[in-house]
Amino acid sequence: MVKIIKADGTVETFKRENIENTVLKAGGSKKFAEEISSKVAKKIHKGSTTKEILKLTLKLLKEKPSVALKYDLKRAIMSLGPQGFTFEEYFSQLLKSYGYKTKVGIIMRGKATSHEVDVLAKKKKNYMIECKYHNRLGNHTNSKVAMYTYARFLDLRNNPKHKINKGWLVTNTKCTPHAIQYARGVGLKLTGWQHASKGGKNLQQLIMIQKAYPITILPSVFGDVKKGFVDAKIVLAKDVLKYNLAELKKKTGLKEKDLKKVMKECGKVCSG
Repeated sequence: MVKIIKADGTVETFKRENIENTVLKAGGSKKFAEEISSKVAKKIHKGSTTKEILKLTLKLLKEKPSVALKYDLKRAIMSLGPQGFTFEEYFSQLLKSYGYKTKVGIIMRGKATSHEVDVLAKKKKNYMIECKYHNRLGNHTNSKVAMYTYARFLDLRNNPKHKINKGWLVTNTKCTPHAIQYARGVGLKLTGWQHASKGGKNLQQLIMIQKAYPITILPSVFGDVKKGFVDAKIVLAKDVLKYNLAELKKKTGLKEKDLKKVMKECGKVCSG
C-alpha cells in the first residue's frame, strides 16, 4: 500500500478506485477508467502528493479532452474566486436548475440585527444559505462556520416576516467531523464537496447530475475573459450556449476571437 500526502498535509493510502470513480463521473468508460488508474498506480511512489497525482492523471486523460476537463471539476470551482460572491451566484444558478427560486446577496432583518444573506432559496421551504468558499486546497469548513450559520438562521427565523424554515451551509471543500456532527445535532442542512445531510446530495453530485459545470472549467476562461462572463452573471458553462456570438459580445464586452474559443470549448464539454 502506497502512502500519499494530501493537500492539508495528512497522509492516506492511495486508492485506485478513487481515480476510477472520478473518471467514470466525468464521462469516461469503465475500461478507460481502469486503464487510467492502472497507469497512475504504476507511476506514483511513497510521498507522492495529491497535486502531483492530479497533474499526472490529467496528462493521461488528454486523449479524451472533455473527460479531462470534467475530471478537474474541483479546481474549476476553486477558480471561481478569489472572492466568494461568484460562488454564491454559481450556487444560486445551480439551485435554479433544480427548480428553486433564488435571490443573491440580500439584506434581511432578524430579531436582533440585520444580516446579508448569501442566497435565499425557495422550494417548498424557505432556505437561508451561507456559502463558505475556499480558493485553496486543504482548507476545510469547520464547526465555527456551522455555529455561525445556525445562529444567523435562528435570528432570522424569529422574524415572522421572512418565514425562514431552514438554515443551509454550503461549501466547496470538505467539512470537518465536528462541523458535520454539529450540523446534524441542530438540524442545519450541510452540503460539502463530498458530504451531504441525510437524504441530500453533495456538491459534486449536484453539479454532475445537472451537468452544471462552472464557466471556469473551460481552459480559455481566466483573467479578463472570466471577469467578462462573471460580470454578465454567466457562471454556468451550459448557459453560454443560450446566446449567439453577437449576444455574448454585447453582454460580456469581450472580443469575438475569445468568445468563439469559449463557445467551441463549451460545446465539447456540455455535449459529452
